[in-house]
Amino acid sequence: MSYTDRGMKKWGGFILSEHTAHMEQANKTPEWKEAMSEEQIESILQHATSQRVMLAIQEYQAIGVDAQADIIGQLIGIEGNSIYIRTSTGISATELANIRHIEERRLEKWYS
Repeated sequence: MSYTDRGMKKWGGFILSEHTAHMEQANKTPEWKEAMSEEQIESILQHATSQRVMLAIQEYQAIGVDAQADIIGQLIGIEGNSIYIRTSTGISATELANIRHIEERRLEKWYS
């Protein structure tokens, strides 16, 4: 008697509901967040510099353009009017004037 392996199909039932919910959340289209004042942005950047926390930055886009995904990473430097963020894919730079919204971000776990 030979056994026919169903491959990955047999493992589909083991995907956790939390993991599925996290994947669905990651695939949602970004929404515009409330625009922040320069003072609020500077305050968060100062805190991020001293505490080395993760940041999520939403940039302004042209009128009529949908919101883009946030730049998520750790602040590694500020030079002139540019800030540099280390993301999971490399280093991203943006101008201070282009920041619409910035917030501290904790590492999100898809498991409990």
